[in-house]
Amino acid sequence: MGKAILGLVLFFLAASARATSPEDFYNAGMDLFKNHDYEKAVQYFHAAVEERPDYWQAYQFLGEAYYQTANRTEAVVAMEQSLKLHPNNPDLRKFLSKIRDNGPWEPRSLLSNVLSILAILISLFTLGWTLWSQRKTSRGNNPTRT
Repeated sequence: MGKAILGLVLFFLAASARATSPEDFYNAGMDLFKNHDYEKAVQYFHAAVEERPDYWQAYQFLGEAYYQTANRTEAVVAMEQSLKLHPNNPDLRKFLSKIRDNGPWEPRSLLSNVLSILAILISLFTLGWTLWSQRKTSRGNNPTRT
């Protein structure tokens, strides 16, 4: 009986020693982030903030990992939460501004605009040429009235 109780005590001590803390999730997420495994890093940072909702560093890197996976919306949400918890973070403010400026809603570059206009002009020219050729061909096939 005493050995069974001792076994249970040792089992629970070992189980509690293996319990994962928010810091463990954060550190694992950082390792994955540094190895460019952003999707798995997102999972670990998310676990860290679930365990500790005031973990602003985890929110910051959760946002950066989302950014790396091209999920701009979730990146902004996570980074805003980090700033809400820790407003004195000028680097994060700068990065968040960059995301907002370079998101899918960003204005197109001059070269991109020129190429788009050029593509439209070529398409219109091709369409005009095709219509003109068809009209010319159809005139040659139809006898004219005199």
